[in-house]
Amino acid sequence: MFFLATEVVFADRTKTYLSLQSLKMEVESWKEKKPSSQIKKQIRSHQRFLMDDGTCQIVPASRISSVTYFRFSCQTDSEPLLIQFQSNQKRKLEVGKFQLRAIHHIGKKQYLEIETGLVVGEAKTLARLNTDDTELDYPPKKEIPVVTENKQTINSYKPIQNPNLFYFKSISQNPKRRKEVPSNIEVFFDSSCPLEFIEKDESFYWDQTVSYVFRITCIRDSVYSLIRVPSTSSGDLVTSNTIWKDPKPGDRVLGNAVLKKITETQTFWEKIVLYYE
Repeated sequence: MFFLATEVVFADRTKTYLSLQSLKMEVESWKEKKPSSQIKKQIRSHQRFLMDDGTCQIVPASRISSVTYFRFSCQTDSEPLLIQFQSNQKRKLEVGKFQLRAIHHIGKKQYLEIETGLVVGEAKTLARLNTDDTELDYPPKKEIPVVTENKQTINSYKPIQNPNLFYFKSISQNPKRRKEVPSNIEVFFDSSCPLEFIEKDESFYWDQTVSYVFRITCIRDSVYSLIRVPSTSSGDLVTSNTIWKDPKPGDRVLGNAVLKKITETQTFWEKIVLYYE
């Protein structure tokens, strides 16, 4: 595929960036055909783009925990085509730029993963680390030295990504931590821990209920690694507000659920929502 280019002058030199219009056309074409060899080559080389090249820009479409979805402003529809995982942000890009990382299959859709440039600011001391609204006792991450331009070394902390998922993993593995688990913990199963479809369960014949069983991929096999998603009244599985007609074993999706209770033999989940996007 031929890619147009936009020229931008930086520090007395001209640097050429590929156009967002051509990138948009490539990603949109994945609905009908496989990604081109050209885009695969650009992903391997971590091709960089401007977030706004003057004719089009990438804009946030939605955010779910540590996952952000983007769309192109020059799209004709509102469907996100790009995805960014906070855990993959390396903080090396200049502001106003992004680079390609990978192609992700989530459910029946494909997304182009990107890494964006973050605003660089002075190091600040955080009063509280690795916490969220549940006020749980998360272990601190390893102290990471940061080297500034003048060669001075300061210490910074890398906060835990998706702390509620981290907490659930810890209590599933440590019986002592399950004794006083607060209820109503909202857990987001992101790309580091997607839900993998196992089977459709119709064994509860006495009340005619149907559920869909998924494996929590980051939890070792145990009673805590399974999550049952209730069907609709018609027995269908809903994902991203649409009916997932024919899930196959091994298909993976993202998900969000509220942990109501955990015992020695079972976890109780509510408000389970699955996402293609």
